[in-house]
Amino acid sequence: MKKGRPLIIKLKVRKQAAWDAFSKFIRTKYLKNGFLVCYTCGKKMTLEDAQAGHGIGGRNNAVLFMEEVVRPQCQKCNGFLNGNYPVFTMKLMEELGVKRYQNLVILSNQIVKWTASEFLEIENYYRGKLEKLRN
Repeated sequence: MKKGRPLIIKLKVRKQAAWDAFSKFIRTKYLKNGFLVCYTCGKKMTLEDAQAGHGIGGRNNAVLFMEEVVRPQCQKCNGFLNGNYPVFTMKLMEELGVKRYQNLVILSNQIVKWTASEFLEIENYYRGKLEKLRN
């Protein structure tokens, strides 16, 4: 095994754990009467069937954990339709305003280098927010 490999694995594990907590928070935040509605097509789904989709492409680290651009989506819209951006973009621009949306697109082009400890902080932060939603 290469010398730097354990750090890379730890970073990936921490990033996945942070994403899992964030995704669950997003999906739970929009839960109404035990169901979610896909942001882009309106399909009704359960928490387990829903995905957390990004309204700005790339899913890079600059917007990965940005609540402002992540909404529940069905597997078809988020996966097969690659985010269904034509609909997602229009809805986000209506919600946030064109200027804010454009600023977020500019921000999304920035690459952020997270550390394992920062991912752990993000995970703990969203686990806490999730716990507050449940209470």
